[in-house]
Amino acid sequence: MVQPSPAPPRAPAVLCLSDLLLSAVGRHSHKIALTDGDKSVTYAELDDASDALAAHLASRGVQRSDPIALHLRNCIEYVIADLAILKLCAIKVPLNELMAPDELAYCLDHAGVRVLIRHPSLSRASATPATLQITIDAPERSEETPVCETWRNAMSPQREFVRERPRPEDIALVAYTGGTTGKAKGVVHVQSTLAVNLLAHVVCGDIRSDETMLLTTPLPHSAGYHLQACLLQGGRCVIAQKFEPESFVRTAVAFGATWTFAVPTMIYRLLDHLRETATRIPSLRTFIYGAAPMSLERLEEAIAALGPIFLQIYGQTECPNFISTLGKDDHLDRSLLTSCGRPVPFLTTTICTEDGVALPSGEVGEIRVRSPYNLVAYYRNETATADALVDGALKTGDLAVQDERGYIFLVDRAKDMIITGGMNVYSVEVERVLRTYPSIKDAAVVGIPDPDWGERVVAVITTQSAYDNDGLKAFLRQRLSAYKIPKSIVETGAMPLTAYGKIDKKALRASVADQT
Repeated sequence: MVQPSPAPPRAPAVLCLSDLLLSAVGRHSHKIALTDGDKSVTYAELDDASDALAAHLASRGVQRSDPIALHLRNCIEYVIADLAILKLCAIKVPLNELMAPDELAYCLDHAGVRVLIRHPSLSRASATPATLQITIDAPERSEETPVCETWRNAMSPQREFVRERPRPEDIALVAYTGGTTGKAKGVVHVQSTLAVNLLAHVVCGDIRSDETMLLTTPLPHSAGYHLQACLLQGGRCVIAQKFEPESFVRTAVAFGATWTFAVPTMIYRLLDHLRETATRIPSLRTFIYGAAPMSLERLEEAIAALGPIFLQIYGQTECPNFISTLGKDDHLDRSLLTSCGRPVPFLTTTICTEDGVALPSGEVGEIRVRSPYNLVAYYRNETATADALVDGALKTGDLAVQDERGYIFLVDRAKDMIITGGMNVYSVEVERVLRTYPSIKDAAVVGIPDPDWGERVVAVITTQSAYDNDGLKAFLRQRLSAYKIPKSIVETGAMPLTAYGKIDKKALRASVADQT
């Protein structure tokens, strides 16, 4: 009697990020996964290296759900650590390389970080509660201690590692973003939400299996999501530590880059370089941009220079990268170039009043999003979570109108936020730091239009005594990321006030724009 074949194992009812990404790494083992400068690694080498790191961390007592912070420049080690964290079912805490010492210390402490993997050239936290630090690119003679070791030691041969099995509800990511209270908030995403978001990046970002992706923006931000989607598809990702037009073009041409991501400031500089050198990048077929509004004139220039390859994305840390997209074909319609596109198929958006009442087409209201990859909470902040999530919908804090075709046109930001060079700056946070400087009595921070940065951070202050400009700059560098530091500081005798006694920022913006 012929015995029936055993039934194949059932696929999990709910997808997990770890399962999707790690199975892809195994599936594409023979292909080149990453290139950084003159160094390339295959998927198999990534798999082996992340096994070694995961095994080492486990031997040092790291367990599932332990927070592991990454404070690194773009490098292959970042991706190895990312995969090792997934294999441990630990929590990734990616930190901006521009963070000031006090900001770093706050995030490490707030997240309860168990391990910090860092680059020695970046700022040190003013206090480091992590119980273990691993430093990459450290001198060979660096002294090993029980709480500080080199990457080389962490990658030493270890016993065989058996990875943890993820659960859909496991926290996989705590991503820190600015807050209107002045303290960064930890945005929590779990395995299941990030799995769907990964698929959204592939589908809505037009990422193909033969992709050569060029990334020059920081991996702790949008670029990290794009890189994971490239790995899922089995593409090759070429990474660089920073954007510089000449090297960007040289690298894109050398590797035949097909896909890239940039913020508007980078695109402006690239266009200037292309115009000056009469250079072209014929291999590019997808150019994603977002994070800040883009000048209509420069966007038209970009389309003329590079072709109909542009795709705009609108998202937030709370709903990563893909709330809406303005597709490549949409860019051929000039009337749509000021839109951030239509909602992606994975979610629904509603334009609402402050009370959550849906508004008809053409009326200004707040964008609210129902998405399978909304944040599940703000880490250790129930009040902020309750404010952001109402009946399952995310309050984005962005004001917009939506036309009868579904295209969204951003009008203003309800949250007090400035976007400069694609980076979010919360004015309240900068104001709070300025007001702690001994000579400053009061401070207000606004963003004014800037042709290069999109918006320029400007501080208006009143003083109680004379202040030293160099001393103030040094004070701010210790407490704020470089992109948050005001590019101009304007002293005034008194702040303009509204009828309700609040600082009139509309009047300040007009006044500052005239003066600067």
